[in-house]
Formats: sequence, C-alpha cells, structure tokens
Amino acid sequence: MKKTGICVAALCALTAAAYPSPKAQKRAAAQPAQELVIGDQFDLRHIDPAQGMLDDTQILVYNGLVEMDSQFRQAPALAESWTMSEDGMVWTFHLRKNVTFHDGTPWNAEAALANFKRLDGYPGLSDTERVETPDPYTLVFQMKHPTYTLSSNLARTALSMVSPQVIQSDGSITKPVGSGPYKLTKWERDREFVFEAYDGFWGGPPHIRKITFKVITDPQARASALEAGEIDMMSGYQSLPAVKRLAADPRFQIIKTVQNTSGALFYNLSRPPLDNKAVRRAIGHALDLNTMVANLLPGLASPPSGFFSPAYGDLVNPQVKNPSYDLSRAKALLEENGWTSGPGGVRVRGSQPLRLTLTYGAANAEHALLAQAIQDALRAAGVDLALNPVEAAALDDLEEAKNYDMILTDQSFIPTDDPSFHYRRGYWHSESYYKVYTSEPLDRLINELEITMDREKRRALHWDIQREIMDNAPVLIVYHRNSLRLAKKNIRNFSISSGCWHINRALKDAVIDAP
Repeated sequence: MKKTGICVAALCALTAAAYPSPKAQKRAAAQPAQELVIGDQFDLRHIDPAQGMLDDTQILVYNGLVEMDSQFRQAPALAESWTMSEDGMVWTFHLRKNVTFHDGTPWNAEAALANFKRLDGYPGLSDTERVETPDPYTLVFQMKHPTYTLSSNLARTALSMVSPQVIQSDGSITKPVGSGPYKLTKWERDREFVFEAYDGFWGGPPHIRKITFKVITDPQARASALEAGEIDMMSGYQSLPAVKRLAADPRFQIIKTVQNTSGALFYNLSRPPLDNKAVRRAIGHALDLNTMVANLLPGLASPPSGFFSPAYGDLVNPQVKNPSYDLSRAKALLEENGWTSGPGGVRVRGSQPLRLTLTYGAANAEHALLAQAIQDALRAAGVDLALNPVEAAALDDLEEAKNYDMILTDQSFIPTDDPSFHYRRGYWHSESYYKVYTSEPLDRLINELEITMDREKRRALHWDIQREIMDNAPVLIVYHRNSLRLAKKNIRNFSISSGCWHINRALKDAVIDAP
C-alpha cells in the first residue's frame, strides 16, 4: 500500500503539472518570458576576452579577479579581497570559493595560474615578476617594482578568467567558457549573438533567462526596431535623433549615467600659430562648450566639468578646467599677439590669415554637430576654421602622425578607475603614444606618480599633473559621454554602469514586468 500511495501522489503531481488550474494558467500568462532582445551597433568580434571580444558584453560571460561596479569603483569578483604591501612590491589576493566555470571546472589558484600563463606579457600584468600560490585559494603577486595599480589593472576586461579546460597550448581558447551569469550559446557574425542564464553563477541565478543582441549598426534602424517591438532595448551610442524622438514616447525609458570617457579637442603644438599658448587659450575662451553640449547633445553627453569625467571621483582636480567662455577675452588675446582684424572678419598677422582645420570622424554624428558649432563660434572671434571629416581609420592615422591642426576625438588610454596609464602611455609623457604635450616638469610628476604608494599623495600628484597640462592649454575637454540605453518601460532593476566597458553588467539583475 505504501508503494501504491507513492505512485498515486506522483501521478497527482504530474496531472497537476500537465493540467494546471484556471487560476494558475492566468497567473502564468501574466508573467512575461524573461527574455530580452537588445539592438547594438557592434558585433561580438571574438569569443576570447583577451583577443578583442566586445568589452561591454563579455562581462556577461566572464569574470576577472577584480571588476568595476556601477559607480566605476573596484569591487570583488573572483577575488573576495586583496592587500598591497606598504612598499607596493607584494600583492595578496584571496580567491572566492565554491565557484565553477560553465563547464563545471572549479575556480581556484591553479585555474588562475593557467590564465596568467596564457596572458603572459599583457600590459596589465607586465609589472609582475611571478605569481605564487601558497594555498588553493590565495595568489601572491611578486612585483618587479613598486606597483600601486595592480588591482586596477586586473579589473581590465581583457584579463578575465576562462576555464583552463578550453586553453590551448598557444594560449588561444576553443570555447567561450567563463564563470559569469550567462553562457554564450550562439553567434552569427555581424547578425546576432545570444546569451543564456547560467544557474550555477556564484552571484545567484539571473532573472532574465535569455539575452539576444541584434547587430543594428544604424541608430535610426535601431530606433525603428524598438518602436516596432522587434527589440526591447537599444544602445544610444551616436543616436541623437533617436534619443530626441523616443524621449517623448511614453512606451520607453531612457537609462543613463555619466560615463568614464570624455571627448577632447587636441591641438597640434608643432604647427604655427598653435605653437603659441595665447592663441590656444583664445580659442578656448571663444567656445561656449557648456551651451553647445547641452543644446546639441541632450542626453548623450554632459558638459565638461574637469580634466576627466566625474566617474573618477576625487582624482579629478576641481580647479582645473577649460578656459571660461569669454569672447571679449578671446579677441583681446589675439590682438595682443598681433592678430588684427582683416578682410571678411578673418584675423591676420602681417599677410597671414588666421586659418585652421578641425579634423573629426565623418561617421560620428555628434562630433559633426559640434564641429559645425565650433566653426561658427570661432568665426565670431576672427578664426577661419575649415572642417575635415574623415573615416575612422584615417582619423587614427592622422592622430598618430600628428597630421592635423586640431582634432576632435575621444580621450582614451583610461582602461580602469586609475587614469595613470592615460598620462604615461597615452598623451602626456615623453614615452607616451601620441605625445600631444610633454615637458620635463610633467615627466617628473608622472614618474613620481608611478612609484608613489600612498593614496593621498597620489591624489595630489593627479591634481598637479592635470594642472600642469591645462596650464599649457594643449587640449580642450569637450564633453563627458553618457552611458545610455533606451528601453521599454517594463524593464526594471537595470542601472547602467559608468564604465563604458561595463554597460551591460547589471543585466543580470534586471527583471521584465508584464506590459
């Protein structure tokens, strides 16, 4: 009888599951499928985070030891905690336990070593002499020299950890197997890529079970797909007309925050008359960038508030800013330096007219709008500015070759929350890539920052470096870009990240409500 009772109970359970009550059917019908479709402008590019996989989606599949939270601050991930020795020569990371990769492989110090071996020579690890494993859940980094930025470097998405089982002898990987909240289950190049929930995720199962990214490069086409219900969310990158239109539609919401990246206008200091600091400062005084950005890029960007985005917190010197808008001062500076009013309102010095060229990316609609506004504003100061829109690849080449007068582009070389790399490797050191402006005093400050381990002293050095740069006027910070998503109103619990590589991080927490 006992055996029969069990069979009857099991049969009842199966029957209830197969034939739910009308109330249960109604409740189930009211719950929307937790599946999200996103229109994005970029393809996935690769399955390997170290080989160019799309940064803002790879964080759904992979974790690093350290990651950036929504406020662009370091947060524990596969490492629960870490410490740096006073001299910056030894870093100790305590690893998270009870974590598995998507293929069931356990995460531990051995798995970490397999990853560091394949990533040997990567810039974020180049300061490391060796990595020791005193126990299965501890990593000790012995550094080549004092290094304050190791935890920041390890937060680079390219240094995410993959399952050791998919690592080949040459360091490549055979499958996209990480430890993140989602598994990559489909990729049709330049069409779509699909992620499905990993219920074994150490942070708990994600609410949304499936996320499909549709590659829609044209922002107007993305907006049309959202309006037609073909997608649930879209990237707002270079989507000004779409943002303006959809902001007025009650079916949609705009989710945004100030991003860690900024737009910048660099001067070529080797070309007259831009070799004259007074001329550069005059140009800065002639441009009302606050009004331009607010009027031309509503929602897409915030007016420039400092040398870096506010996402960098107290590392941004609050006293260091662009020259204030003052057209009278701009004209006076030019007059004082021999640039007098000439034919057609264009200033001249001797027989030389004050003519310059502004180069920018032709496909960047926001930069095109700003370039036109800059041209108009400089005309009022007596500067004849020609516009030179070029393709993206040509823009990079011209910037590297210094073949421009003024160039409007993104302020880069800032991979994580500490912008030291931006100074030394990007623009402002004699060993930097672009060398927009360098000097012996600036080199000394940047070199000192590299070997300083005290946080408050480092903050003071950041402030001094920014002041030294802006006092010499080699750049104008044009705007701070916003991270932006346009989405249906029934998507909640999705807070967009300040980090441009972490925009999709909070999708694991998002929920889709009934419309």
